[in-house]
Amino acid sequence: MSCQPKDPNELLTSERAIISYFIDGIQIGPAEINRTPVESDFTIYVIDGMDLTSVTPQIEISLGASIFPASGEAVDLSSGEYTYKVTSATGEVRDWVLNVQSFDNKIQGKWKVGKPMEFHYFIGEGESWGWEGVKDLEWTLPGAGAATDNELEFMTVGVDEVGNLYGTGSYTSGADGTFETFVLENGCLGSDVDYSPYYGRMPQGDFNWVLDLTNNTIILNQEEKTETTLPIEWINTEDYSVFELAFSPEAHDLGWQDCNYNELELNFGKRVWYTIIRDGASIPDDGEEEETDPIIPEYAPISLNGDWGIEDIGFWPGGDAGVCDDFDNIMRFSNEAFDTETGILSGDFEYLAGADGNLTNGNGTDWVVFPESGKFELKILQNPNDTESREFWTIKFIATDGSVLEVPNAVEGGGADQITLKFNGGNAGGIEQEAHWYKFVRNFVGANPCDGETPVDPEEPDPNGIFPEGTWSAREGIMINNYYWNSDSDNGHIRYGDSEAADNDVITFTSVEQNGDVYTGNIRVDYGDDGTFDLGEYTIKSGTFTYTVTGEEWGAPIGNLVINTKEGETITYFKTNLWNSKGDFDFQIKFNIDEVGEVYYRMTDKSM
Repeated sequence: MSCQPKDPNELLTSERAIISYFIDGIQIGPAEINRTPVESDFTIYVIDGMDLTSVTPQIEISLGASIFPASGEAVDLSSGEYTYKVTSATGEVRDWVLNVQSFDNKIQGKWKVGKPMEFHYFIGEGESWGWEGVKDLEWTLPGAGAATDNELEFMTVGVDEVGNLYGTGSYTSGADGTFETFVLENGCLGSDVDYSPYYGRMPQGDFNWVLDLTNNTIILNQEEKTETTLPIEWINTEDYSVFELAFSPEAHDLGWQDCNYNELELNFGKRVWYTIIRDGASIPDDGEEEETDPIIPEYAPISLNGDWGIEDIGFWPGGDAGVCDDFDNIMRFSNEAFDTETGILSGDFEYLAGADGNLTNGNGTDWVVFPESGKFELKILQNPNDTESREFWTIKFIATDGSVLEVPNAVEGGGADQITLKFNGGNAGGIEQEAHWYKFVRNFVGANPCDGETPVDPEEPDPNGIFPEGTWSAREGIMINNYYWNSDSDNGHIRYGDSEAADNDVITFTSVEQNGDVYTGNIRVDYGDDGTFDLGEYTIKSGTFTYTVTGEEWGAPIGNLVINTKEGETITYFKTNLWNSKGDFDFQIKFNIDEVGEVYYRMTDKSM
């Protein structure tokens, strides 16, 4: 029968290890300890040139063991090597060899911003309809482009009490003499939006820094300014000449502003970064990528000969384009030939009226008008790594009168029977567009999507129209148009203040008359037993109203609602949506509150 120790700690008395070793004000980071059955050594790092002739390290060793020289006893480490002896409680001795190395401070010196700032956005993360991408920040915030030539310098001062390097630094403007700015002009709420609190984390001018080696982050701070912590992510680990300073912008608190993609992308940016390169160095080529210069194919991968119908006419962000009559138009290509020297597929084209005999060709919209006949040139260049891609395809139409229509974006579509021509800008129903496009399909016969609609008598509103007479009751009163992806209530929209009094309001519209896109009539507001919820100048009141349709959004009309109250006041609400049972509420009246943003009054439960 084996003997059992009287003291449980006796199980540890044969241990003779160094657990930690630190010299305050000299050592950089924790000691790197290496122990194998045949050797025991450890390494510490110090700033080159420091006086090591008499230092007093603090040492932690195994329970019950002793060390010589003792913890806190002065030792001379100037030779770069020193041997400690650790003796266990049972008298066994192990030599521990200390190696002192000069710390290679990889960020010391002069640097510059080597390429445009980039950011990764993810809209609808976790949802089936979500989308993401990476782009240069200056595409959306032009002022961010000023960062590209800016200069950065780090100068080391010393080591703090926990082993982190610290020093001074500067971030200065480059040859253009300007720093980056982060202002989005004409945001969804009408005014400019300053994204500096989210995307402008780099301190401009002089700063102090601390390099935290435990998590490889650098802390930048200026007097009377917010401290910024940025992870250092090395891109080139061969000579450590390129790194990224990345952070999460966390602009989602600005909410779901859906009038354009740019603001959505900024509000739901996940990561933004500076690419920093050492002065005199360059960003290395990505050796993993094959040659991507476009090439001319040996033969045309598509034939355009024949008739192409219009399957879709799209535009963003939306409105009333008045292009219903365009859908049955035909684009006819003929007599094509492919030049293998230039990569151009050329031939004749005609743009013809469809079955209705009416070639409206935009119908007065301020956007592309196709020439009725002439020559076309489709330049086909291929990405050698993706021959199915059309990223380098371009097309132009040369009219018989010599005028030229060039498509400013790459030809899109898939397969041999689809092409989409996308144009920048445009105006639809008085609303400026970011883009509009025509999707053509081979041998497709388009139809007027507006056929079959019942015209509305301008004197008598259609009872099934967008704004019929009747009584409406409030649905959850006043809400803030912020969107939180993980919310379990009301799709993430949150209540505005203590607005419960608005939940019981009943609004009745009477004597409604329609004249085109304008609706007029009387409005009566019953606030219920809990009284009025005071919204200041936006408190909804009884009187007469005018509602003007200005466009369309998400398949439903939008417009402006103006109420002339019985007291002689005028209340104007912008971008009022009238859904008419197309969603889970019927209409919402939107307005802006200072320092809050977009707020809306939600109505539902229409009864006649």
